[in-house]
Amino acid sequence: MKTMIQETKSDLLNYFRDKKVVVAFSGGVDSAVLLELALESAKEVLPVTIKSSLVPGSEIDFAIKYLEEKDLHFIVHYVNPLENEKVVHNDERRCYFCKKLIFESIIEATRYFSPDIIVEGSNVSDLSDYRPGLDAIKELKIKSPYLKLKITKSQIKELAEEMDLKVAKKPATTCLATRIPYGQQINEERLRRIEEAELIIKAVIGIEILRVRDHNEIARIEVSEDKIELFLDKKKRKAITEGLKNLGFSYITIDLVGYKQGSMNINIPGVEK
Repeated sequence: MKTMIQETKSDLLNYFRDKKVVVAFSGGVDSAVLLELALESAKEVLPVTIKSSLVPGSEIDFAIKYLEEKDLHFIVHYVNPLENEKVVHNDERRCYFCKKLIFESIIEATRYFSPDIIVEGSNVSDLSDYRPGLDAIKELKIKSPYLKLKITKSQIKELAEEMDLKVAKKPATTCLATRIPYGQQINEERLRRIEEAELIIKAVIGIEILRVRDHNEIARIEVSEDKIELFLDKKKRKAITEGLKNLGFSYITIDLVGYKQGSMNINIPGVEK
């Protein structure tokens, strides 16, 4: 008798069976599980990794290395969302305009492959947050197997562990634009200093899951509640403060609530506070 996780895996294998599949591959656990199961079951598979200023360079490098190690034919496609004024303007629908631009680009870049489906890794757990980008995905008829099969984030992680994938315990990352409050314009300079600020903190404190929210002069650091005490060390605090001030921040703060996914969405009606 199959376990629940075996049934989930079987459902995904059946979903891909005998299809030509394009996988939007970020290098995270969600897209990695989709890729591996598509490779096992689909007729042909073409992974596409998007290179963008909104994605940390380390994540792009990781995704490319992952694909190179599998000796696959894949595409690295450059997209600049900051060419779209609606993305730069950064209102509450920013993610919609960004996702639409990215997936329109993937559709065009893979047209020669004539895929039966293009898939991406949104899952049921994502529905608890504000995700306007899902509207763009639906409009463009991009497929979301996890949503179709009602698969949660915890099930995906369990699948990754069962498949012994090296990304099974890889921390989730998000678009750098999510660190900038709605209504404040996005530009390359802000994105780079956010990325560099997070790298400084990771190096000093030795943690992987954190966010630096960029409130112009203020850097608001979010880490899980049990990691806040790591910032009490005077030498580490000084190193972080000096590093972030050199990036242009005037004030460096720790959010005492702790890290929460989608914390920039708390003032949007219907989003859990």
